[in-house]
Amino acid sequence: MVIAADLLWDGINDKPLSNWGMEIVGERIRNVTPIDQLDTSVEEMVILRDCTIMPGLIDSHTHLSMDASLENYLDHMSDPLEELTARAIAMMKKDLDAGITTCRCLGDREFLDVACKEAIESGLVQGPNILIATRGIKSPTGHGFVGYPFEGADEIVRAIRENARAGADLIKIYISGTLKGSGNLPSFLRREEIRIAIETAHECGLPVASHCVGGEGLDWALELGLDTLEHAYHITAEQIEKLSNSNTKLVLTPGPMLSDQRIQHLPKNLIPGHCEEKDEIYNNMASMIAAKIPFALGTDGMHGSLHEEIQYAVDMGASHVEALKAATIHGAKVCGIEENTGSLETSKYADLIIVKGNPFQEVSALKNIEMVMKRGDVVVRLDNKET
Repeated sequence: MVIAADLLWDGINDKPLSNWGMEIVGERIRNVTPIDQLDTSVEEMVILRDCTIMPGLIDSHTHLSMDASLENYLDHMSDPLEELTARAIAMMKKDLDAGITTCRCLGDREFLDVACKEAIESGLVQGPNILIATRGIKSPTGHGFVGYPFEGADEIVRAIRENARAGADLIKIYISGTLKGSGNLPSFLRREEIRIAIETAHECGLPVASHCVGGEGLDWALELGLDTLEHAYHITAEQIEKLSNSNTKLVLTPGPMLSDQRIQHLPKNLIPGHCEEKDEIYNNMASMIAAKIPFALGTDGMHGSLHEEIQYAVDMGASHVEALKAATIHGAKVCGIEENTGSLETSKYADLIIVKGNPFQEVSALKNIEMVMKRGDVVVRLDNKET
């Protein structure tokens, strides 16, 4: 198959290229080249005008069975497993239709995400390529609507090993809450528990991601070698400097804290605090972007809305290319899959989207999906119907 358009952005260069295309064989990209050098003897050619070809989007932080459009949606994470599974199937299809070809699930109920990943890989249901954390690990007294309580080092070690045996691609721990409130942000995990969690996961060959928005737990996590820091809503200037000098990767999730529509769907007791802290959180994320720390983006269960996270990043000071890379190649690096996806390069998977317009001028162009291809299969085409 040959695909070409007025613009092609490979995910690496700072600007799209005019009148370029690509040749695809099976799951992989064979060549990326100017239109006049493409092989025209192939079985199928797709040439679209006023469109941009770019890498498929990567949602680096989501939860498959979470639907942020529901009233009191966090409480719905306690729904029966059958309902959660049906919801996850719908949310995965919604993501795929929105151009998300890879997502990183930061925990779900039971081992629901294991079944979803297997169902996608077998062709039973449609959805993005998925990396899964299985059960999130939290303190019995700590935050985590999608986490499970484990107390002390022995239980944490056991849980991580069980997650690994179940097929986890990464381990998720909950260090802090989400809101700062009137006091300091406590760490719900002790320093020793964070250390043993990271060491055990690494012994299993798995990276560790943490829900952590600030406080002393963030300092401990950076010192102990946390692989990815999620949210960081209340990070300080000193912690930003520590983060920039560390090997810890950053995933920002602006929408859940800045979207008024999402906030109004929270349990009623959480709404005032989110409204009160929104401006401070905005400024903290803008400071991380201004510090030029590479970051990925996630929706945290606001499925199909990664384009809104990209727009938030631009509003907070990121250039268009920085924000687009956050949802493509930097997302692939966070997931540890950059050798196979995240950019349009020879021998990588043919994970790509074609959008009407130019997202380097208007991020809203990402809402106008013309085609979605996942590992060489066209899963959405032109009129947004499956092929």
